[in-house]
Amino acid sequence: MAKENTYLEFNNPIHTIWRSGLPDDPYIDRLDISKVVNQRIALLEIPDELYRVRIANMQEINYERFIKNTLNENEFYVDYSNGFVYFHHSKEALTISIVYKGRGMLLYPTSRLVHFDGTNPSESLHDIIEKAKLQIRDLIDETQNYEHVMEKMIIATNLTKEAADGAIKATQDALTATDLVHDAYKTTVLIYMPFVQTEKDIETTYPNPSVGWTTQVYDTGIRYRWNGAEWVPIDALGGNIPLANELIDGLLSTSLYKKLDAITENVDTRVVVFIIPQDVLSGIQDPHIAFPFNGVIESVEAFVSKKGSADTSIRIEKSTDYEQWSNILGSPLMIKSGSFFDDNSHNIIKNEVKVNDIFRLYIPFSGDVQNLTVNIKIKL
Repeated sequence: MAKENTYLEFNNPIHTIWRSGLPDDPYIDRLDISKVVNQRIALLEIPDELYRVRIANMQEINYERFIKNTLNENEFYVDYSNGFVYFHHSKEALTISIVYKGRGMLLYPTSRLVHFDGTNPSESLHDIIEKAKLQIRDLIDETQNYEHVMEKMIIATNLTKEAADGAIKATQDALTATDLVHDAYKTTVLIYMPFVQTEKDIETTYPNPSVGWTTQVYDTGIRYRWNGAEWVPIDALGGNIPLANELIDGLLSTSLYKKLDAITENVDTRVVVFIIPQDVLSGIQDPHIAFPFNGVIESVEAFVSKKGSADTSIRIEKSTDYEQWSNILGSPLMIKSGSFFDDNSHNIIKNEVKVNDIFRLYIPFSGDVQNLTVNIKIKL
């Protein structure tokens, strides 16, 4: 077994970061979506034991039952001290959504994390990091020595290359003089051919062109010339007119036209969305949402994923200071028992929205529904 380092003894504890749970430092709503590995999931934060951990269509059991019995397929156990959730072996490798209120987290120092070689603990993560630092320094020193040798080799190689390049350049200059005469003809001759409708028609209309053949595309006004390898645009009818931008008027490009055509009448509409996961309880709901624009409320709607056994009524309230709240509906949103959607019997009496107005939901009565969604559509 590796020797334990003592130079950090009693000075390297586990660190905890806790929220107080008071109004100025509340526990936060968490939704972790994780895969079950070795029949458990490690939550990103330590859950609040009062609020409990909630998983759709599953039931939490207590510690006494967990240590005495095997978990059933629809049961789970929560270790509220360390943030672990345990499942039946049939849930292995499944991805599960977990709702809870986060209290904070535990931070472990590197000196208390031990690497196992399969039988015995060999060294701490702190030791591994320190060894890695030393190895990196050694590698940097060796690399610098190698670079110094390479610099000398490169200088010698460049001197040899310069001598060879001098001989090659003399030969190329003679060849270039000959090519310039030929290129002058190839790059200047224009043999005009009948126009084509589109750029794609050039290849089909003139499959075997000769150097200098020139044709114009009717739909764009661009003139193309065959240079021996490809059709190259050389000028355009109306090409002296620039494309329009934020400073000057001009032509409208194809890409800008497509963007303009894609704009819909809903481009200046925003939707405030409230989602109440799992069981919907009566009372004021979280979260509170501030809307950052001026606008007018066009419509509101509500729906659930599980029908209720009784009617569910929903009020939408608005405030400017989190203290004074007013109902924006003359009659509440009403989801009748046995229905997924509201009955559209509500009416909006306060539709004006100002910058940073705050919205929240108040549910006077819940009819045992689940997964409530409320949408507020606002025209800017």
